[in-house]
Amino acid sequence: MVSFLDSTSHVVQLLLALSFAIVLFVAAYSGYGRALFLTLVVMTPFQPIDSKYGSINMVATWLVGMSVWLGGFRYTSQRSSMPPLVWQFGLLILVYFMSVALVPGLFLTKNLLHFILIGSNVVLFYLSYWYFRNEGDLETFFKALIVSNVFVVLYTGLQLKIGFGTYSLGGIQELSLVENRADQRLAGPYQAVGITAEYFVITSLLLVHYMVQTGRLKRFGLLLLGANFAMLIGTGNRGGFLVAIGSLFLFLYGYRRYIGRRGIAISLLAFFTLGGLASFVMLTYTDFNVLYARLAGTEIVGFVPEDRQGWKYVVQRIIERPVLGHGPRLVRTTEYETRPRNWPKGYINYYPHSLYLFILYTTGVIGMLAYGAWAFSYWVSLCSLRRRWDDSRYRVAKGLPTLGMMIFVVFLVDQFKVEFLRYYFLDYQHFLAALFGMFAALRKVDRASHQASAGQTAAVSPVRQ
Repeated sequence: MVSFLDSTSHVVQLLLALSFAIVLFVAAYSGYGRALFLTLVVMTPFQPIDSKYGSINMVATWLVGMSVWLGGFRYTSQRSSMPPLVWQFGLLILVYFMSVALVPGLFLTKNLLHFILIGSNVVLFYLSYWYFRNEGDLETFFKALIVSNVFVVLYTGLQLKIGFGTYSLGGIQELSLVENRADQRLAGPYQAVGITAEYFVITSLLLVHYMVQTGRLKRFGLLLLGANFAMLIGTGNRGGFLVAIGSLFLFLYGYRRYIGRRGIAISLLAFFTLGGLASFVMLTYTDFNVLYARLAGTEIVGFVPEDRQGWKYVVQRIIERPVLGHGPRLVRTTEYETRPRNWPKGYINYYPHSLYLFILYTTGVIGMLAYGAWAFSYWVSLCSLRRRWDDSRYRVAKGLPTLGMMIFVVFLVDQFKVEFLRYYFLDYQHFLAALFGMFAALRKVDRASHQASAGQTAAVSPVRQ
């Protein structure tokens, strides 16, 4: 009887999933792809009904992407234009295929599933790129990111109230909140405090840009910034806190032409005021108050913090297979109910807490070169747009290439202490994919804006034959 009920439950779940997939695909194909994309943006920090095969967001991303492709790329009027970074993504995919082909048979299934998950990031990147038709879409996108930020603050606020232990919304196991760490560190919607801290830093930069360039959300924006900083303190993440301070000075330097000396002084005053208030609240009224104690107790052994001594061992394992690495996904024994009898030698059983060591370990020097080619091309594209974007007629668009460069620097620096490519960080990967896709689309939006301006000038000016 129990097996019959279990079987029936699985059938019902499959039928519901199939119905959801059909409805979603038809909706996207029928012209609602743009609205579905914005929904995906808002929901990136949350991956409901997550499993080892992926989440609803991952399935939705693939379905919307396929429907847009079959519908003739409805998101852009320039269908013949080549999207950016195609060859760089192609090189990465090739490296992943090569690396997967060399993994032990024990890990093959997990690596293939990881390949599908990683592929959804590429799909969402191009969905984001194709979404932007004009500068008005930029403001809509920023509003979606701000709404998502509000949901994240509410989520972490609920975690703050719950404290420690498990909690599920409505008693549904699939909608359980991520558990806070027992060492008094606030988890947030992501499954690593370092990723949560990085999210709050990047989102705060996006929010400040919107406030500065549009002049809107002044009171609400300051309140949201204060909440972001409070939750960042609650994570107890030392690296994220230091990166937040560094990003402040990066912002002041990059936006000095927009805010002037007076704006710089106001920004410094606002930062330290909000930071002081957030620190007072978190240290006095919550159990998540270990950040400053952890900073004061940091010990440097050699050239790295005391909790990064495992890096030496990871380097030794990298040297064993330096060309294509040990496989795109780091597989741990904890992912099996019982440890396999023939566990391959040379495989680390923990994450190295560094993106660069992670890439070298999983995909080797070839993978590092492929990722480096992508990062270099992305950076060059933003640099080429920086000088031409400040004359934008739309306020939220001013300085966006500069913001993109700042966020990319923050990301690259912060990833020295954590790796966003873990298979269960798909939520954060989707957030970055949508964000980087928007910055990559600036070249298209920029060209459309200038063409429109040129067309208007030609219409009102006499032309000599």
